Amino acid sequence: MSQVHVPSTSVPLEALQLQMIANGTTTVSGSTYDFDLGDDSVFQVNLQSGSSITLDATAPHKLNLASGLYQISFAGWVQTTATTYGDVDFELKVSTDSNFITTNVLYDRQKLWYGNGSSGNTTPIIDNNHTIIFNTSSATTLYFRIEMTSASGASYYMRGDVLDKLTTLDVVRLGDALE
Repeated sequence: MSQVHVPSTSVPLEALQLQMIANGTTTVSGSTYDFDLGDDSVFQVNLQSGSSITLDATAPHKLNLASGLYQISFAGWVQTTATTYGDVDFELKVSTDSNFITTNVLYDRQKLWYGNGSSGNTTPIIDNNHTIIFNTSSATTLYFRIEMTSASGASYYMRGDVLDKLTTLDVVRLGDALE
């Protein structure tokens, strides 16, 4: 049985574009960074249309979505704060679970090897770009997280910049939820 998609009747499309304007919190290697989407000193709103996609300033890790079919695009620059070597393990997670016990929207993992301590010192930059389609039949909240560990114990951060779009999040409501 095929499903028929009903395009959005809102004109213009409902959308939210965020740009990271401050470098993310420098985290201790092995810990997590939960995106502060609703903190306007970290992410600025470049455009917003409609009321189906909202941020919560009192709980800045939340991206709230009304029922619907969404396209979510994330481009993010993550790098270590110092040179590292050996194993580097990077994870990007998007979930409806604020504790990330399940990662039910997006999970991307990269394990990289940068040689041994004498020949492999480098400052890894992981510049991810993801676009997914997400369907929700009821109002829901999404949470975004990165984790990165390295053999040398280098800490990391997610890069933002006022002028350059190094890290962005775009959410577009395509229409009503698919049944």
